[in-house]
Amino acid sequence: MNNEVINQYLPTYKEDFKNDQGWIRKETLHYIFHYFSNSVAERDIGIIIGIQEESFRRIIDFLNIESPKQKIRYYFYPDRETKIKFMGDGGYAQAIFKDYIIHILYTEEHKPIGEHEDTHLLSLPFGLATGFFAEGLAEYLSWGRIVMGKTKEEWLKEGINKILPIEKILTHQDWMETPNDNFMYYYSFAGSFVKKLIEQFGIDNFKLFYKSINRNMNFSEINTVFTEYFKDGISSFSKIILVQSGN
Repeated sequence: MNNEVINQYLPTYKEDFKNDQGWIRKETLHYIFHYFSNSVAERDIGIIIGIQEESFRRIIDFLNIESPKQKIRYYFYPDRETKIKFMGDGGYAQAIFKDYIIHILYTEEHKPIGEHEDTHLLSLPFGLATGFFAEGLAEYLSWGRIVMGKTKEEWLKEGINKILPIEKILTHQDWMETPNDNFMYYYSFAGSFVKKLIEQFGIDNFKLFYKSINRNMNFSEINTVFTEYFKDGISSFSKIILVQSGN
């Protein structure tokens, strides 16, 4: 791993979860799952294992990459308070690159499992693309999943007038500052953008582009690379996506 991976921006992250917190541990072919007794995750662990192993194989096959030697470790938290207490963040899910760990808020209402977070870890051999494209790839690979009762297409159509111009949300820092209340609009937009790129230009071309950008690049630099691979500028391509999604 390069320094960019090691220095992932984690302002509130802590590692109390690594202590003996009463975790139940379940190991499978590609994962090590941690969860609490009498939790929703314990009840659903068989379902979780099936979904994640299937997701793992789908990502590996689609990206045409070798299976990593280390297993992905998952930590499931029964509520936001416990998640904040043990790892410092109450969000739905985070992939921690340096430790190959994924933290999940797993409740009756929220079950953010599947391909998204795994894609962040399994695509690390390609490098760390800027936020919009990293999240877009993860959303594309989990495209068919229902999130909080809606498809990605439905989320995008609902929030199409609330999305900031692509120039303001492309770089990693810009992406991190997108409004929390509208996060599914942005994720769905990024996923739709990457979906269109891959369907129109192919996964191999997209992978070459993805490997050519990083989180230290600004909009102009990324746009120059984008134009080399996709014949058009990012802003023009973005307008096409929004027009098509709003119909």
